[in-house]
Amino acid sequence: CCSSSLLSATMTLNNLDSDDTNTTLDNLDNDTTIHQDEEQQEQEQQEQEQEQQQRGDDKGAESSKKRPIPGDDNFDENNAPAHFVINEWAQGTSIHGVPYVTNSILWHMWKRAVWIALVIISSSFMIWQISLLIAEYRTFDVITDTHTENPIVLGFPEVTVCNANPHSRSRREELGIEAPQSEEELFKISTPLEEFVKETWFNGHHLNTSQVWRPQIIQDLGRCWSFTTQEKVQRTGHNFGLKVHLDLNQDDYELSTPFGSAFVWALQQGSQVSVHDTPLGTKPGKETFVGLELTQYEREKTAPWARCRGEAPEYTQSQCRDECANRYVRENCLCRSSQDTEDDSMRLCEIHGRDERCTQQAVENINEVIGNCDCDKPPCFEQIYDYVVYEIDPSEVAIDYWANSRNVTTEHVRKNYLSVTFNFRKMQYKKLTESRGMSFSQLLGSIGGSMGFFLGISLVSIFELFGDLIGMRLLPRFFGHKNLYGLGAHYKRD
Repeated sequence: CCSSSLLSATMTLNNLDSDDTNTTLDNLDNDTTIHQDEEQQEQEQQEQEQEQQQRGDDKGAESSKKRPIPGDDNFDENNAPAHFVINEWAQGTSIHGVPYVTNSILWHMWKRAVWIALVIISSSFMIWQISLLIAEYRTFDVITDTHTENPIVLGFPEVTVCNANPHSRSRREELGIEAPQSEEELFKISTPLEEFVKETWFNGHHLNTSQVWRPQIIQDLGRCWSFTTQEKVQRTGHNFGLKVHLDLNQDDYELSTPFGSAFVWALQQGSQVSVHDTPLGTKPGKETFVGLELTQYEREKTAPWARCRGEAPEYTQSQCRDECANRYVRENCLCRSSQDTEDDSMRLCEIHGRDERCTQQAVENINEVIGNCDCDKPPCFEQIYDYVVYEIDPSEVAIDYWANSRNVTTEHVRKNYLSVTFNFRKMQYKKLTESRGMSFSQLLGSIGGSMGFFLGISLVSIFELFGDLIGMRLLPRFFGHKNLYGLGAHYKRD
């Protein structure tokens, strides 16, 4: 019994010791596992740290290889590359769109592309518009402004009257002059003033005819007569202005005279009547009223806008053409026309005699002759009188009065007498003034408007581009000045 109890106790102790041993071994195994895990985690952490450190070293090496940009500590502003200089300038310019185009650091490429397209399109339209403006300026066109002036008084034109019959047949036969060779012979066979111009009135006052008319030789019409006065006209109507009575004396006409009429002109004072000036023909036995309308031209004189030369009455296109034709006749026919006073020693041409063929050839070739002369430009200043003509029949009382006062028959009055009245239709005149279509200042203003509208460019912007960028930043680089801000900048980082 006692042995059995001892054996049981021994077995029990053995079991307890075995359990404790197993428990201890298990605990040791667990501690070893935990320690290994911790070591593995520490190793992994060290590897991660080494990998991160390696990455950091790579990034540092890579960043050390990149070129520094403005704002970096290692950027040298005193030795800045050219593209950084341009970019820095562009951020402060007043030209629209340029800051967006040049800033590659702040803006994405797609946004820069949009602004590049906008700037290119705007620049294209600006250049196109400016080219049109310059082309328009280079045409040197003029603008004509028309004004109606209403003066209190108007200066009267020079009126010239000619008998359609150039020579008195009776005087030519009496003196035996077939063709006049000089002005003296021409005057001898011409109708005298007192036989042609019977009476003269101006502004209602009767004038001495011999004192107010002067002779003027007109080609193919012989000696004519011109009226000039410094007195002004204050009122319209047939009782004012110039009124003249003429006697054609058709019984003394030559057989070669085709018209029974008097030719009249109203021209700017001092003008020489030309065969190229269209006359006004008047009929005998009629009362003729000539309403005058003045147009005054003041053309642009400044080259290259000027399309005129000289001033009337010293220069007119008609006088220029006459001088050109007269020179041709002198050189080719060895004579001169009756209106040509260039060489008084040269004989007058016999229009219906030995010089007829040569002078006729000059008339046929007149366009070619005049084409070789510089007569295509009008005068820079001239006064032109237009006519509005009215004709009425005189009363029988007036015819009888003229016949009795001149001791002629009423038949002679109806056949030869005529009355012509010149006066203004209205106390006003038209003034046409030429001016430059586009002056240089207007061109600059238009170009500035186009530049400002499309790109916001002003005069200051032009100085920014050429003065600041090119003159003070880029050009100095050739001489060793490579500062980021160019010449004249206070800010320099050491």
